[in-house]
Amino acid sequence: MPFPKKLLYYGLLAALTLLAVEGMARAAYWLAFERADSTQLSEFGFGRRPKHPFYGFIYGSTYGRPGDNLLGIDHDLSVMPPRQKRDDLVLIGLFGGSVAQDATPYLQRALSRYFAANRLPRRPVVLELGLQAVKEPQQVMMAANALLLGGHYDLIINLDGYNELLPEGMGPGTYPFLPYNWNNLTKFTAAEYRLAGRVGALRGELGELQRAAAAHPLRWTAVYRIVNRYRVQETERRIIQANHDLQDFWSAYQLEKHGPHLAFQTAADMNRATLRAWYRSSLLLAATAELAGAEYYHFLQPNQYIPGSKPLTARELDCCYQPDRRRRRVYQETYPELAELGAKLPGRQVNYFDLTQIFRDNRETLYRDHCCHFNERGNELLAAAMVERMAPALQRLGIAQPPVSGLDAAAAPAELLMDGYFRVYRRAGNRLLYVREDCAPADIEAAFFLHIIPAAAADLPLERREFGFDNRDFRFADAGHLTGGRCGAEQQLPAYAMAEIRTGQYVAGAGKLWEEEYRFGE
Repeated sequence: MPFPKKLLYYGLLAALTLLAVEGMARAAYWLAFERADSTQLSEFGFGRRPKHPFYGFIYGSTYGRPGDNLLGIDHDLSVMPPRQKRDDLVLIGLFGGSVAQDATPYLQRALSRYFAANRLPRRPVVLELGLQAVKEPQQVMMAANALLLGGHYDLIINLDGYNELLPEGMGPGTYPFLPYNWNNLTKFTAAEYRLAGRVGALRGELGELQRAAAAHPLRWTAVYRIVNRYRVQETERRIIQANHDLQDFWSAYQLEKHGPHLAFQTAADMNRATLRAWYRSSLLLAATAELAGAEYYHFLQPNQYIPGSKPLTARELDCCYQPDRRRRRVYQETYPELAELGAKLPGRQVNYFDLTQIFRDNRETLYRDHCCHFNERGNELLAAAMVERMAPALQRLGIAQPPVSGLDAAAAPAELLMDGYFRVYRRAGNRLLYVREDCAPADIEAAFFLHIIPAAAADLPLERREFGFDNRDFRFADAGHLTGGRCGAEQQLPAYAMAEIRTGQYVAGAGKLWEEEYRFGE
């Protein structure tokens, strides 16, 4: 019996339709899943975020965004063209971490106001370079790279001192002088992605086995339970093995991920090496700036976890203060060494200023998170403190005078208050400066006392009111520097109006070595 042509026609049409649908479905599957899957794997997590061997994680699409906007220029970061010298501008590179980035617009406004108030003809431009570097030695590398490519800075500012305290954020076994978070930037290789995917697939398979066992019609039989138990255990064994393989990848040395071999016996040893690199990096930045015809200022940023650095408000205690074990350890064990190293920088002709105490008497809410960042008011005060200390350099740069390097650049006009065993000056930024030309060891071993009587008793901290004066005693090792035979020390004065200052030195058990007093308004 002949096959009906009509039936053959519809059969072929249906087959061709199914083939066409299947072909389109395969193409759609490839476009929607296979290509997307490969892209997602290669870009998962930090694996495909832009990174640079000098600077680390690139956070922005331009190189110094505020400066670009002010100059009307938009540079692509992949090219990284250096800024060129301009007679009408003061080009200021602000380096550091996220605190420096946050402070950039506030510093720009504070500098613009200062230049306008002092009728300085040039215009300041702050280049936002904070989060491009995050920690030393990346600041050194960024500045040097721009300069060797023919760029120019009139003023280099480094505002840092938090990320250096937490080098363990680099990851175990990672060279601590690589860019911050380098272990995450390079965390997943192709082999690690495959292993991580295998772990995920096996966990899904285990979940399916467990769900199926709960609903299977033969779940009550011993035979089924034995078979299912074996399959579950075998899947768990494969998960454990895949995790071990993944851990081996992460713990095994890889040059791209871990950097050069540099073994430390303890975390304290790594912290110490990191802090010394921070100290040497500041020296290198100062030398680089001098060679490039720029001035250099280094500021240690405030932080709420430094004991006695600020009376925290109820709001700050709620939102911005989490004294966990890690932070307590950092600020009890590591921070004092960083502060000690920083105090040595002025003796090496570096314009270094410790700003950790600028909020000591401020009872406003200034912090905005539990890390180290400031709200708008905090950033305004931070920028103002920086401008006060840079005033001599800003005056020179504003009228295009040649730069001055070293301590001379920070030598702001000072008012002599006391001319005794130590000459005591009051200088810009409400700082008290002690100077002695011929220092003997005993001159710097004895403790200094500094008692401040406010014009209004209500300005005294509550815990000092029964004594009638504010106590700012200090030791030379914490606040002083030696230059040849000349010694000097600085202390921050309170913001409130003062009636009298009494200061001198004493030795426990032996009494006072000398004492001077100064009454304001006389």
